[in-house]
Amino acid sequence: MSLHHILCVHGIGQHSDTWVTDLDDGEKSFESLLQELWGEYRATSSKGTFAERVKLHPIHYDDEIEKIFGTWKDHADDLKAALKLSPLLLDQVDWFTDAIDKAGAAKADANWGYTHLMDLVLFAGSPTLQDRLVTYTGRQIIELINARKAGDRVSIIAHSMGCAMTHKAIQALYNEGVVTPTGLQTLHCDFKFENVTMVANTSYSLSRDRKSHYAGNVRPSLTAGQGCCYTWINVNHRLDPVGQFQRFDCRSSPHWLDPKIEGRGWHKDITTTRLSSKSIHSINHYFRDPALHIPFFELALDAKFGDTERGRAVDEFIATTPEGKFKGLKAQLELLDVSGKQSFKDFVVALKAFREAIRLF
Repeated sequence: MSLHHILCVHGIGQHSDTWVTDLDDGEKSFESLLQELWGEYRATSSKGTFAERVKLHPIHYDDEIEKIFGTWKDHADDLKAALKLSPLLLDQVDWFTDAIDKAGAAKADANWGYTHLMDLVLFAGSPTLQDRLVTYTGRQIIELINARKAGDRVSIIAHSMGCAMTHKAIQALYNEGVVTPTGLQTLHCDFKFENVTMVANTSYSLSRDRKSHYAGNVRPSLTAGQGCCYTWINVNHRLDPVGQFQRFDCRSSPHWLDPKIEGRGWHKDITTTRLSSKSIHSINHYFRDPALHIPFFELALDAKFGDTERGRAVDEFIATTPEGKFKGLKAQLELLDVSGKQSFKDFVVALKAFREAIRLF
């Protein structure tokens, strides 16, 4: 039986190299949540057990960020110099220079809450550090692809900052290549991921060249030599500022979406709205909602859901997510809407407020 390999790229914050099996929102690991959901539906369980059909592979770069923070003073000086050249941060150099200095103090005090947000500044502010992280991520991706057996398929789930990391890594792998211990490696044009799922997608907001962001191979396509995958899911929660800011919008480019993909319903742009916990940005919170996990099972893993099973899943989820429970939190988070903001400073400030509101709820 062939296996479907799902490469999982984490977002901001601390993650281990086995993060898909670490406890997350709901006191479950991401892997356990998907296994449980798989077993709930006839559309999926009839295809065999989750372990028989699917293998999750954690892609991690947090350890590389920790190495950067390990020599923070040297990197901080380089990063502050790079701010003057960053198209994303140029207008707020003084504010971000101060933020970088505070990040060093936060690390010294073992206060990683602030430095988690600095992950975004690291990625957006310095081409050198960005290239280092993209190479580190791309190397893991190409090694796992090369290790698959004949007949096995490969998909990617990226979350939060991991979406920007994934976008840049895939683009590099299809073009200039990524340096690995065995030399420069690229993806051949005849390879395509089965599915790419971007959760709280930051790929556009963290792009250093937004004018050409929708060009290149990082898109679904059935045309030979074009695209990186067959199916695509982009999802953001209405109250999650991470995907709101400078939102990924493929329809702003008339050439991004292959008409053959659109006609087959193989591209989904999903906005979720319900709250199943206060950890709105958690990958578990996203996938717990049938508005995401059913399309994912269908597009990535060929599950066939009927209207009855789909409707029952939605009804049961609504029954377990009463609107009144999080009414106060929703009111606070609605005030943090960054969908119309242009300033990266406003985005980082909103993220800090978002994190604090959730912590205090």
